[in-house]
Amino acid sequence: MKRILSLIALLALVSALGMPVLAEDAASGSTDTPISTPAPDDNGSITPGSSDGVYVVGYTVTDIAGGEITTVDVGDHVNVVLQVVDHSSARYNVKPEEISARINSSVFQYTGIGEIGQLFQSNDDPDTNRLQRVRNGQANDQEKAANAYYNYYSYVLLFRDVIYNGGGNTLPINLTYLDTSKPMQQFSVSIGQCVDKDQTTSPNLLVRTTSYGDGTVVAGEEFTLSLGVYATTGNEDLNDVVVSLTLPENVSLSNGSLSTYIGTLHPETTNTVTFPVLPASGFTGTVANITVNLTGTGAITGKSVSGTTSISVPISQPDRFEVGQLQVPSSIVLGETASVSLSYVNKGKNPVSNLEARITGTNLGAGGYQYLGNLNAGTEGSVDFDLTPEAAGAVSGTITLSYEDASGEPRTVTKDFSTTVEEMMFDPGMMDPGMDEMQPETTGMPVWGWVLIVGCGVVVIVVIVIVVKRRKKKKAMALAALEAEDSDEDL
Repeated sequence: MKRILSLIALLALVSALGMPVLAEDAASGSTDTPISTPAPDDNGSITPGSSDGVYVVGYTVTDIAGGEITTVDVGDHVNVVLQVVDHSSARYNVKPEEISARINSSVFQYTGIGEIGQLFQSNDDPDTNRLQRVRNGQANDQEKAANAYYNYYSYVLLFRDVIYNGGGNTLPINLTYLDTSKPMQQFSVSIGQCVDKDQTTSPNLLVRTTSYGDGTVVAGEEFTLSLGVYATTGNEDLNDVVVSLTLPENVSLSNGSLSTYIGTLHPETTNTVTFPVLPASGFTGTVANITVNLTGTGAITGKSVSGTTSISVPISQPDRFEVGQLQVPSSIVLGETASVSLSYVNKGKNPVSNLEARITGTNLGAGGYQYLGNLNAGTEGSVDFDLTPEAAGAVSGTITLSYEDASGEPRTVTKDFSTTVEEMMFDPGMMDPGMDEMQPETTGMPVWGWVLIVGCGVVVIVVIVIVVKRRKKKKAMALAALEAEDSDEDL
């Protein structure tokens, strides 16, 4: 319990006051110039002089019991306590438990992960007026975005039970994250308390810079992996320096060897080596984790020096989304509706997402939009738009397909088309001349039937008239005979 309380008190002391140190910025290398700890600002945070990378602003060395010591001999077991300013982790907005700090040195033997404590966040924006507006809640979105670049973490980093092996006093540290897509950060500090019985100090080897070209690395396409191999501070050269790669499955070199012989590397110098790397077209996943192995031998002491670094390279599948031919009528009659159709296919190995289609142009009648959703690898489809031109003449338009590829990058494909609109014409000459002679087909009683009926009716009427007249004549004659008889009787 007493040892724990001593360490806690020591961490608090380093965090609050700091002490003169020898530090190395990850971007500027190691230095022998002592750096004094800056004074805390109004929030109690340390305001460093740089706004980039990770670096040490204070350190101390204690024995295992937690008591501060001023001398470290070869073979000693010590605790190393560092006060760290970390801009990179703040910009990635990572949590403390996502930070992994390891010692990358044969001079200091330690296989565990450093313990992070007393972490707080601050900002060292050189524009003090903007910084004050952000803290007062008066800044606009543009000022907040610019100010966020200067966010940093300040925390205590503790390595317990470190064994000092001698051969130098530079303590290099690799800072990685549980999310391997974020690049590794490297920094170091020179521990002045170290006393090496052999005053010859061998440099350490580390990868200081990495590059895999501009843009995205595409599966099936070669890229050049460039490594800046750096020898840290020391008073002897390193001979037989070799850089080798350990590649993941479905990743190989397009030519050459997995190892490169540098030869002699002087202290505090960098040598750049390159490898032609080829991820196979069948590579699965989004990141290729490549391990870099470094070895060398001290020119005076013959001491072996080694280092290992992991590099994460994002890999994406090639985008093979393609469109087919447009189906569009050669002409359209004004007042009628026509359609234009465009086919598409995803020939890639990954799906595309958020596929959308838009049609724009002149004399289309109206534009259009369709959300088509996601399109799996090896599938196809088509999109149709109606055309209702409002005037005779030319029609021109463009169909635009937009989507997101496997890496989330927005992409677009366009296809232009054109046709013409004609007035609806009525041409009498187009009629068949024989149409005038053609009579509509009738139904029911034919004409000759009606003529026969009318004729029969006339005959019947004539017969009736004759019969009536004969009857009247007979009646008259009978009446005359009767009257004659009456006359004879009277006589």
